[in-house]
Amino acid sequence: MRLNPLDYGYTPEVHLSPRDRFRIDSFVPVIDMLVSALSTRVSAYKEICDRFGFLHHIDKLTNEELRTAAKNLVAIYSSDIEDTLGDELNQFLPLMALFGDKKKLQGSIEQWMYTMMATKDLKSVFPNIDIMLRIYLCMMVSNCSGERSFSKLKIIKNRLRRTLDQEKLNWLSLMSIESDVLRSIDFRDIIKDFANSKARKVSIS
Repeated sequence: MRLNPLDYGYTPEVHLSPRDRFRIDSFVPVIDMLVSALSTRVSAYKEICDRFGFLHHIDKLTNEELRTAAKNLVAIYSSDIEDTLGDELNQFLPLMALFGDKKKLQGSIEQWMYTMMATKDLKSVFPNIDIMLRIYLCMMVSNCSGERSFSKLKIIKNRLRRTLDQEKLNWLSLMSIESDVLRSIDFRDIIKDFANSKARKVSIS
């Protein structure tokens, strides 16, 4: 004898209106993903700001504040930057004040600092500042690179190329994203080296 009915333990089906179904199935998940993605990006921006944020107002910092910020940066990039970064920054400030009128002609103060060091041939005088600025200016902290990658990904891996493995997809995406650099490369030497390495002719002498 069956003690429980067949539908025992099953909740009755809820009939939702099209508005509620769209809100539950589409709107709420999209908003949740958006909030999660924004939180991740904000945390990444905050980390970069905590490391290099002092450069934006470097001319307003005292010597002790500048040494403290440099010490924190050296602790993170200990294999790239030496402990003398604080001394170099304190010696670099008078040069910034000397050429400060040119700062308005550039975009950011970090870019202006690096351009000024390059034009005045000061990279060998302040090697740690040069490394610090190159690390900061080469960081991909904007959203455009990620959005451009996804846009290229839809073009490369379409319905006709579903069998692409991950490594090949990565290289094709990189070549497509950096197409301006790729067009400037001269492939004749690369082709010649590849042909020489794959040549099977053996000289008989």
